[in-house]
Amino acid sequence: MLAIDKVLNDMESPRPYLPILVLLTLVLSAPAQAAATLSDSEREAIEARVQSLEAELHELRETLANDATVTEADATPEERNAQALETRVEKRRELERESSRNPLAVTTYRRNYLLPWAYNANPDQARFQEVTGETSADNAEVKYQLSFKVNLIEDLFDDNGDLYFAYTQRSWWQAYNSEASAPFRETNYEPEAFISFDNRMNVLGWTNTLNRIGFAHQSNGRSDPLSRSWNRVYADIVFQRGEWAVSIAPHWRVPENEKDDDNPDIQDYIGYGDITMVRAFGDQEISLLVRGNPDKDHYGAQLDYSFPLFGKVRGYVQYYHGYGESLVNYDHINRRLGLGFSINTFLAGIPGLE
Repeated sequence: MLAIDKVLNDMESPRPYLPILVLLTLVLSAPAQAAATLSDSEREAIEARVQSLEAELHELRETLANDATVTEADATPEERNAQALETRVEKRRELERESSRNPLAVTTYRRNYLLPWAYNANPDQARFQEVTGETSADNAEVKYQLSFKVNLIEDLFDDNGDLYFAYTQRSWWQAYNSEASAPFRETNYEPEAFISFDNRMNVLGWTNTLNRIGFAHQSNGRSDPLSRSWNRVYADIVFQRGEWAVSIAPHWRVPENEKDDDNPDIQDYIGYGDITMVRAFGDQEISLLVRGNPDKDHYGAQLDYSFPLFGKVRGYVQYYHGYGESLVNYDHINRRLGLGFSINTFLAGIPGLE
């Protein structure tokens, strides 16, 4: 302590050197503290206390485990379904968050599928012959869809609101029509951007898990007279209850100049939105999409069923009846049955869902 006294005597004011004094005191006193040893009785008392705490901790863990088991067993079916839904949604959100941390991550959006055999009982021969001349379209063709999304920005509004870019391409290929040189009969291109919001609101036993708002452009890249295109602003409201899900997706068409409008009456056939109902049966999934314009008595419906096949590949069956299957044939009734493969379900592609 003589060193401390010397420092004090040399200072005009000790206050600026107070941290140094504390440090010196700790350093000089450390050897004395380290030199102190516990007696045998003190050591035995500490060891006994540690054993007592470990036993108490073990009992508390068992109590928590038993309470969780009882709670799960006593839960009502509605409570178990709600918990299962919460677990699936949170798992999917975590996967989306992990992928968004990679700036190059691309994830599925709508269904990705390939139908090597898609049979249309009522093909639109008139429009096909506008391109091929007198050659008719085959009833059987190949149909496929590619769809992906990229998370651009997370949490635009505090801890909610993620911005995505998405792209979907759907094609109908006359692969077996050698007489017409197997052309691609129609391809629809649909880039879009949307903001996705997580939600937890309950309505009559259904949980509103997700809300989206976006802008989409859709066109077929053709020249007149087969050119088709339109722009729309849309919303998508998703409700879930157990293994059920319902998507309500109204849209508003962005007005176009009458001279540039390739399909001025498209809403007379496609209507003002889509409603999709989904039911999961374990790893199997069945869904029904409905669209149309009741005032014009024009409707379209698509029934989808998928099931595990091998690895990540799923068996896939699709049936479409009515108007609006593709842009070039939006005002023509198709009756198509397709068999093939898919790699994701309807729910797996929507942000925040599974």
